[in-house]
Amino acid sequence: MKHPGKGEMASRLGGQVFCTISSIVFVAPLLLMSLNSVKSNDEVLARPAGLPIAWTLINYLDVLNPSHPLALNFFNSIIIAAVSTVVLSVLCAGAAFSFAKLKFRGRSVLFIVLMATMMVPQEVTVPGLYLIFAKVGLINTLTGLILPTIAPVVGLFLIRQYMYTIPDEVIDAARVDGAPTFIIFARIVLPMAMPIVGAFAVLHFIYEWNDYLWPSLIATWSSVQPLMVALPTLVDPIIGAIPAYGTIMAGCVLSLLPLMAVFLFFRETIMSRPCGRI
Repeated sequence: MKHPGKGEMASRLGGQVFCTISSIVFVAPLLLMSLNSVKSNDEVLARPAGLPIAWTLINYLDVLNPSHPLALNFFNSIIIAAVSTVVLSVLCAGAAFSFAKLKFRGRSVLFIVLMATMMVPQEVTVPGLYLIFAKVGLINTLTGLILPTIAPVVGLFLIRQYMYTIPDEVIDAARVDGAPTFIIFARIVLPMAMPIVGAFAVLHFIYEWNDYLWPSLIATWSSVQPLMVALPTLVDPIIGAIPAYGTIMAGCVLSLLPLMAVFLFFRETIMSRPCGRI
């Protein structure tokens, strides 16, 4: 058995040191957030980087209180992210199937035009989109928060590229057996493309859960604000002007739970082996 040389051992050691340092860099903010969530608001202001002197769960009790305004904001975030993800999965998968496996006039031109829209920054489209939503009365509504998120072109592109790897012979065999196009999509192509659909759905859910720009502009009423917009607005109940950092940190910790649940539920779909050739 060949023993590793000094150069190879040094390379492995360097890789381990790099991974260790990277892990610390990524974990440190989460650890600091968790520690501050079990401090009082006054102690967070006095000692934001130290261990708690008096451990307390009062911040979590405040956030989990059904009468607390954050309970409604938490529910709003779940509705927005879940509805957007479900509708997006159906629309992007159906459009990707059309562009990947169906032939129609102008398919290439239309796809190029859609890809070109990916070059436009979101900040450029926000003013015009806001004016349109204001005229149709969708400001401060959950519908206004969900509609702009249900058809991202990047999802269409990724799922279309994956569907190209599905052999055409499978679809041709289904057509020979008399299967209509919708059945081919729903029972053959979509199940084979679930790894990419599931992966993008999880990424989109995380993005929508953490989104701040569009919700902060269109949702000015606290009753329709998602969690990430409402959290930074919490202030000390006594002083009033100082942010309630302990409560905010507790809300941030609790906001991670749905993301972890979604990832754990879909981990097998995300990590499953591709069906076709890349």
